[in-house]
Amino acid sequence: MSKSIDPSVKRRPLWRRALVISAQILIGTGLGAAASEYAFDRRDDGAFPHVNFYLPDPELGVRLEPGASMRFRLRENPVSTIHVNSRGFRGPEWPDPAPTDILVVGDSQVFGLGVDDDATFSARLAAASGRAVLNAGVPTYGPREYLATARELLAQRKLATVVVVLNFVNDPFELGRPNHERHAVWDGWAVRSETAPASVTDFPGRRWLFSRSHAVYALRRWLHERGSAAAPEAAELGTPLDLGTPSEGGLHNLVVASQSAHEEVARAQDEAAKALVQAKTRVASIDGEIDKARDELDALLRKASEYRLSYNDTIIARSRPGDIVEDDAAESSRSIVITAAMIREAARTRDSTLEGLLRAEEKRADKRPAHDLIAAEVNLAAERKRLREAIAAGIPPVPRPASQFRGYLHEFKALCDQHGAELVVVALPIDVQVDRGEWAKYGVADAPDMHDSLVLIDDLIADARALGLRSLDAVASLRAAEPDAFLDHDIHMTAKGHAALAEALAAALLAPVQTPMQGPRPGLPAGRSFVPTGAEWATAPEVVVKGSSALGCSTQIEREWLRIQCARRKPSDRLDGVAVLEGATPATMAMHSDDALSLVTPMTIGQPITARFAWKRNVRELQIRWPAGPDGKPQFTGAFVEPPPQQRADAAPPAHPLAAPIAGLCDCHRQLHNERVCADPDNDYYDGCPLACGKLWGDPRLAAACIAAFSKCEERLACAQNDPLFTITCPEGQVHAFASNACFPVCDPQHPCATGACTPWNEGSVCVPD
Repeated sequence: MSKSIDPSVKRRPLWRRALVISAQILIGTGLGAAASEYAFDRRDDGAFPHVNFYLPDPELGVRLEPGASMRFRLRENPVSTIHVNSRGFRGPEWPDPAPTDILVVGDSQVFGLGVDDDATFSARLAAASGRAVLNAGVPTYGPREYLATARELLAQRKLATVVVVLNFVNDPFELGRPNHERHAVWDGWAVRSETAPASVTDFPGRRWLFSRSHAVYALRRWLHERGSAAAPEAAELGTPLDLGTPSEGGLHNLVVASQSAHEEVARAQDEAAKALVQAKTRVASIDGEIDKARDELDALLRKASEYRLSYNDTIIARSRPGDIVEDDAAESSRSIVITAAMIREAARTRDSTLEGLLRAEEKRADKRPAHDLIAAEVNLAAERKRLREAIAAGIPPVPRPASQFRGYLHEFKALCDQHGAELVVVALPIDVQVDRGEWAKYGVADAPDMHDSLVLIDDLIADARALGLRSLDAVASLRAAEPDAFLDHDIHMTAKGHAALAEALAAALLAPVQTPMQGPRPGLPAGRSFVPTGAEWATAPEVVVKGSSALGCSTQIEREWLRIQCARRKPSDRLDGVAVLEGATPATMAMHSDDALSLVTPMTIGQPITARFAWKRNVRELQIRWPAGPDGKPQFTGAFVEPPPQQRADAAPPAHPLAAPIAGLCDCHRQLHNERVCADPDNDYYDGCPLACGKLWGDPRLAAACIAAFSKCEERLACAQNDPLFTITCPEGQVHAFASNACFPVCDPQHPCATGACTPWNEGSVCVPD
C-alpha cells in the first residue's frame, strides 16, 4: 500500500541537508578528535618524550622558542616541566648583569632534560654559590655551538665565569660537525638531518597539530613502529654499542677512540721494549760465553805467575763489562730505553770484548794475556761514559697525547680572555663510564668495561690544566651519587645527579686552580755530573787531607765529586760509623760496613762539608773546604781534626749491627774483588787472609732496593753506587733526582710533600726526606 505524501510539507533543499550532514560529521569528528586528544593527553600525563618548540637557525641549527613551555617525560621516569625565558634559554628570566655572573653552556645535560627547572645543576649551583648562573644549555648543541653561544652572550653582557660542559656521550664526535649539518627543525621537533623530510605541506594549524597534539603524536609513533616491524632490518641497531646516528656517532665510536687514543705512545714503547728484549737476548747469549771464557781465563791466570800480573790486572781480566746494557728499570727510570741504537752499539762492544777475552786466553809466555783485556776495558769505559752523558743530557719523556679538544680549548680560552672572563672546563662522562651497572637498563647482559675510555677524560683535564684552566672531572662526584644518578633507560642525569654535579662544581670554583705538576727536567742541570765509575775512581789522583794517612783513609776528587775511604787495616779493628754533619745532599753516600767507612758526595763551591768518622778508640771530624780561588777555580783543603771537647762525649755515631742489605753488598764486593784484610799484611800469605769489603762504597739507603731489583752482583753494586745505567723502578709520581738512584716524589706549591721538604731540582721540585 503506497504512502501518500502531504503536499503541504516542504522538503529541505538538498544543499541544506548536505550542510547539516556535514556539520554533524564535523562536530562528531571534532568531538571524537577532542575525546581522542583528551584520552592520549591523559595517558601521556600531558608530556612528550622530546622537546617540541625548536626554531631553525642558520648558524646554530636550532634555537628554543622564547616563552615556550611543555611537560616532559622519558619512559617511566618522572614528569618534569620545562619553561623557556624570553631570551630563548631554559628557566626564569635572567637577572640584570652582575660582575659575578656565571654562564653555563652545553647540550641537553646542561639544559636538564628530565628534571624541573629548579633541579638543573645550574639552578643548584646558583643556590649554593649565591651567584647568578645563566643556563644556556640547548639540546642538540655540540662544542661549536657552545663556543658560538658564549661568543654571542659575552658580547651582550659582562660575565665573570664561563663554564663549558663537554659531554662525552657525543661531544667528541660533534667537535667537527656543526649542528646545522646534524639537525633540522620539523614542525617544532629537532630531527636528525638524515631523517628529515625534503619538504612538507603547510596548512593552518599544522605547527600545533604536529607538535602539540598527543593524538597525532601517538598516530605518527604507531605508523613508525609499524614501518619498523615491516622492515626489521631497518630498525636493527647492530651491537648494543651502536647507540647513535651517523650524524653524531655513538658509544661504539667512543670505545674505539679510547682504545686508539694513546696508540702512538704505545707503539713507541712497544718498539723500545722489543728492542730491549732482543738486546737482552743477545746479551744473555754473550753472558754465557763470557762466563765460560772467564772460568777458563781464571785457570790460565792462576798459572801465569811468570807473567808477573798485578792484582789489578787480574781484576780487569775477570771483569764482565758487558752488563751495562742490562737495564731492567729503563722504562720507569726513563720514558723509553736510552735508545735502541745505543743498546745495539753496547751489544757490539760486548762482542768485541768477548773476542778480546778469547784472544787473551790464547796468549803464551811471550805475551801478557791482560793486555787486550785492558784495551777492552778502556773501550768499555768510553762507552759507559757516552751512555751516562746521554742520560745526564736528559732524554725527554714521550709526551702525553693531546686530547682532541686541545685546539678547541685554546680557542675558547682566547675568547674568554678577550672579554675578561674565566673559562672553566667540566668533563661529563657517560652513565656507563660512571657505573658499569648502568648497562643493565639498556638490556646489555655482557656489559663492556668502559674504564679504558676514561683516558679521554684524563687527556682533556690534562690539556685544560696545562692551559691554566680550572677544570672538573665529574666521574668521581657522579659515581658517589650512584645509584640513581641517571634516568632509567637514558643517559641524562636525574635530580640527584644534577645535585652532585652542582656540589662538585661549586667546590671547584672555590678551590685553587689545579695546574699540572711540573716535574724536574730529565737529566742533570749544568755543572752537575753523575758519580764517577769505579774505573774513573781508579785513575783519580789522591788529594792531601791532613791526618788521613794515620787513620788509614784515602781521599780523591773527580770532577765535583769527593770520595773518602777508611778501610779496616786489621781483623781486630772495629769501625763504629760515619755521619755527615753539614753539606750533605740527597746524592751523598755515607756507608758503614764491618770493613770500611766511606763518604762519597758532590761538592759545591763555597759550601763546607763536615763529617764525623768513628772507630773503636777514635773519633775524628773531617772538615772539607772548597772555596773559589782568585782565578775563580775551587781550591781544596781538608783535615781530620779532633771534635771540640764539649762534643767528645757524644761525638761517635751509635754503634749498630751491620744491616743485612749492606752485608749483601759486602758479599758481592768480596765475590767480585777478592779483597782481603790481614793481621800482618807484610808477613802473611795473602790468600790466607779473610775476605773483606774495605773498598766498598755506596748509598746504604738503596741497598735493599738494589738487591731486590737486580740479580747480579755487578748490577747491585752499580745501583747502590748511583750508576744511572742501573736504576731502580720509581713508583708513579716519583722520579730520580740529584744524580741519585733514589726515588723522590714530585711536588709543587699545589701538591705539597706528605713528608720531607719540597726542594728545587732541575727546573722542578721533589720531596727530600728530612
